[in-house]
Amino acid sequence: MQMQIFRRGVLGLIALGLTVSMLAIFGCGGSDDDGETQRTANLRGSNERPTPLPNVTGSGTVVLTINDDQTEIQYVLTYTGLNNVTQAHIHAGSADVAGPVVLFYCTNIGGAPAGAVGGQACPQGSSVTVSGTLKAQDLIPRAATATTPEASTFNQVIDLLLNGTTYSNVHTQTNPGGEIRAQNLP
Repeated sequence: MQMQIFRRGVLGLIALGLTVSMLAIFGCGGSDDDGETQRTANLRGSNERPTPLPNVTGSGTVVLTINDDQTEIQYVLTYTGLNNVTQAHIHAGSADVAGPVVLFYCTNIGGAPAGAVGGQACPQGSSVTVSGTLKAQDLIPRAATATTPEASTFNQVIDLLLNGTTYSNVHTQTNPGGEIRAQNLP
């Protein structure tokens, strides 16, 4: 009789231990990104629109991290093989259009909102990295056009980023309309 009570007690403790362990494992969600979402772009001249630039030797990457409450976009832009970079930014638009600028990464010719993070200078060099955090005050609001969606609020730009309807573009003195470009995609 005492042996049965002992066994039941041990089995009960084992079941309780397994239950607590499983709750701890499944309660963690298996992720450490705190709800952040990333978008990336591999910038090439052949992605430029309306006229692709297949002979451009420069290239670049952008990593965009949207925070969990969708109030900030952290960015890391890296470009190589470009001379006389004038500006780099996010445009609203699909892969086949030249859309309006909505957020600046950097500029050497102005155009970013006063005090905007993206108002920092675009560095020059053979391999360059620019980083920062974009917020609502950095936005250049844009109305919808026949070929581009509305981007008049930061939330709309976040939605466009999540839907793949934005692209990153780096401009140079040689190619003021853009030298390397790519859609911001998952």
